[in-house]
Amino acid sequence: MGNLAKIPEFDKAFWKHLGDEICDEIRVQTQVNSKDVHNRKFKAYSRGYAERKPKIRRGSGSGSKVNLTLTGDMMRNLQTRGFSKDSVIIGWSGVDAQKVQQNEEMGRAVTTKSRPLSKGSLRLIEVQTNKRIKRNADKETAKPINFKIGK
Repeated sequence: MGNLAKIPEFDKAFWKHLGDEICDEIRVQTQVNSKDVHNRKFKAYSRGYAERKPKIRRGSGSGSKVNLTLTGDMMRNLQTRGFSKDSVIIGWSGVDAQKVQQNEEMGRAVTTKSRPLSKGSLRLIEVQTNKRIKRNADKETAKPINFKIGK
């Protein structure tokens, strides 16, 4: 029989892949679905900002659609920042981290201290970890089992 202790193990490659997947899921939630970390539509832009936005954008942001995309830099800056055999760190750095915090203060939260990830991101983590555990279990329990019967 295989080593059952290896079933719940994850390696660095798993955590790196999971971090990248979560970043992509957050981008879709924010830029495509225009929803915050609580799965609610973002608070509308002010009329003045919505009117100026098409003139100053260089990304995929458009007029009054609230998707936190003016240049695209902030959401591109969301990346896997570090990973080990036990965990992954994702997030923003520098000015883009400040933009995320400012958007939260204006009622457009991509992440918060009390809810760092949306339910969709948490489901993604659950699905990916369950797949890995099943794969590990299948690999570790697929060893032949032999019985000696008789003398």
